[in-house]
Amino acid sequence: MDTTFTLDQLSALTDLPLRTIRYYIQLGLVDRHEGDRKHARYTQKHLDQVLKVRAMADQGTPLERIKQLMHGIATPPAPPKTAGDISVISKVFMAPGVELHLEPQIAGLSPEKLRLFVRSVLTTWEEINASE
Repeated sequence: MDTTFTLDQLSALTDLPLRTIRYYIQLGLVDRHEGDRKHARYTQKHLDQVLKVRAMADQGTPLERIKQLMHGIATPPAPPKTAGDISVISKVFMAPGVELHLEPQIAGLSPEKLRLFVRSVLTTWEEINASE
């Protein structure tokens, strides 16, 4: 017989509040429970779904994008920019005359990935200048 879990057990196994798991279910990120409401049971499949959603959310992926990924929906390419479009650009000063301009949201960079990328570029810049 397959292992099943109560919502409390699922919460304990994933270290997420009950409310968060219910919200994931409401959004369609996690399948609904098995059985009637009073005797709701969750399977390994539910556990895997919650863990996958949590991992992506922890990386900064928006819940709407997670839903698309979970359901295999490919995101269409962003339309080309036109006059009057507004975008948020991160500008990183590297050295006199050297700046890095990024659009993290379009690049799909979470805040953590953006920091890692900038640190990597700065390290590479320092290595290049040290070799002269």
